[in-house]
Amino acid sequence: MAFCFSMIARLRPAAFRPRHFLPCRLFSSNSTMLRPRIAVVGVGGAGGNTVDHIINRRLDGVDMFVANTDAQALVRSRCPELHKIQLGKALTRGLGAGAVPDVGRRAAEDDTEYISHQLAGSQMVFVTAGMGGGTGTGAAPVISRIARSMGMLTVGIVTKPFDFEGKKRMRQANEGLVQLQREVDTLIIVPNQRVLGMAGEPKSFPESFAMVNDVLYEGIKAVTDVIVKPGLINLDFADVRTITAGPGWGLMGTGSATGKDRAAEAAMAALTNPLLDHSAQQQATGVLVSIAGGSDLGLLEVDRIVNTINEHVGGDANVIFGATADSSLEGSVHVSLIVTGPWEADEAAAAESGGGNPQDEAADADAVARTVGPRRPKRAAVSKKDAKKAEQKKQGFYWW
Repeated sequence: MAFCFSMIARLRPAAFRPRHFLPCRLFSSNSTMLRPRIAVVGVGGAGGNTVDHIINRRLDGVDMFVANTDAQALVRSRCPELHKIQLGKALTRGLGAGAVPDVGRRAAEDDTEYISHQLAGSQMVFVTAGMGGGTGTGAAPVISRIARSMGMLTVGIVTKPFDFEGKKRMRQANEGLVQLQREVDTLIIVPNQRVLGMAGEPKSFPESFAMVNDVLYEGIKAVTDVIVKPGLINLDFADVRTITAGPGWGLMGTGSATGKDRAAEAAMAALTNPLLDHSAQQQATGVLVSIAGGSDLGLLEVDRIVNTINEHVGGDANVIFGATADSSLEGSVHVSLIVTGPWEADEAAAAESGGGNPQDEAADADAVARTVGPRRPKRAAVSKKDAKKAEQKKQGFYWW
């Protein structure tokens, strides 16, 4: 048989003989293969609600995940089934963390390997949660640590409780923020009470939470649009890493305007946003500017926006900007800012120590015991000789 094939190859004309091809690289026309993979992980109930809101708004170029100890919340989530992560199935039995952060932390630590598997291949991870509860407060730092240990650019974008939620929830939120600060490159904190103050007129309960989710959506969209969305001026992933690589803090502000002087007005609206402190602008070391407008957005308007921002931030700040076209913004301009800077010495020291009030820690330990039961006491140390005697006695051999 081999002889027949060799004879056929010799008799074929040279033009039809197989040739040796140099190795070549094949590129698909599908541009998603060339994009960085960006993941958004909603942790706990509030984080899951944010992910559902982002899915409803149809944010492009992002993989959505939800992680929760509450099995019913996972069932209700609009996230794809394969991207739902049930934390601590054996620990909590799918019944939630009982508003105890230590339960949320232990639940996430029990599923470290599965979380790593789900996030594998991502270059950037947003971890979003509502601080103050059990799962989000306890599990968000663990998930962030896993992502960052795998070399992913990790950004935490979380909320602080409303005032009416009580002092204990606010204390738990602050303690959770200290833990999260150590595990992310950039931490963006959105106080719910301040967002509520931006509304002006009274809002219903669902509308208030929708406003908070929309702020988180805008923060994530400001970063992802300039990377994955085709536009007038695009940034690459390395540009975003330059601004957000930490450890450090992050603040955000958005503004929109129409009319003749819309460029300057939108820039000033973003700079004076209640979520963006003026003092932080002067201390900033990096500013990411995301500009969006309709087909009538001009280069001079982009120049005006960037110059206005440069005038109001610190002289040493690295300002990087991108501009995208959006047909829904015809006649208007939308500006989003992500302002970053390093932690101050006292904040960094607090993150390193991670200490808390001993009385509060004792109360939290009692809450853990009520939620998942007491931990088993450690067995007393037994020497090898005594262990051997006990085993032989068990099998019928006795020592005299």
